[in-house]
Amino acid sequence: MKKTVITAILVALTGTLCAGNVYSPDQGIICDKKSQFCADSEGISLEWTKEYLGAKAEARWTKHITKDFDTTIFTMSNGLYCDTNKKICKKSKWDDNADPHWTKIMFGK
Repeated sequence: MKKTVITAILVALTGTLCAGNVYSPDQGIICDKKSQFCADSEGISLEWTKEYLGAKAEARWTKHITKDFDTTIFTMSNGLYCDTNKKICKKSKWDDNADPHWTKIMFGK
């Protein structure tokens, strides 16, 4: 019985953590392997990018993020669109409704 429960938990975690290029390594963080950045509830994070995707990814984004670059609104490679000012993630920029799964991961609601 214990083995079955542990297996089910591992399968569930693997699905959340490794489903394609966009994944959540921890509550409140979403990363995109293809676009090479991570974000939290405040926006694109160089700290999380370095921790989960490496120094090379962090260096790449350090060049792009300037005072004119809005890190609070972003789109992942799978189309997931997050606006940290409105505290919402949607399946696409043009979607009217929040994606409950990703919004909960990012903002806890």
